Amino acid sequence: MKKKSKKSLRKKAWKVFSEWIRKRDDGICFTCGTRKPWKQQQAGHFIHKDCLDFNERNIHCQCVRCNHFKSGELGIYANNLIKKYGPYVVDDLVFEGNQIHKFNIKELEKIVKKYS
Repeated sequence: MKKKSKKSLRKKAWKVFSEWIRKRDDGICFTCGTRKPWKQQQAGHFIHKDCLDFNERNIHCQCVRCNHFKSGELGIYANNLIKKYGPYVVDDLVFEGNQIHKFNIKELEKIVKKYS
């Protein structure tokens, strides 16, 4: 059996995680509230750090307009995070984002299995 490269495994992990996020959020944009089929939406990060790529609180469904053209609408995103998770979530994510963590093959395989 051929072993998968870390790069291809990370790509697969992101694919299944992104789909899970968009389905979890029922295709509703976290920042503007626009609802579309989950396949037409994106998984938008609050903080763009590799160590937070699979953090369920850091990533939510976003429409292309908010995520791409409006650079994530981070002010609204932060307010909505606080409403959903409480007053310390932004600080928690900033702290976690400052940690150094590279996902290894076993971790990526667990992510694929969990979110598939």
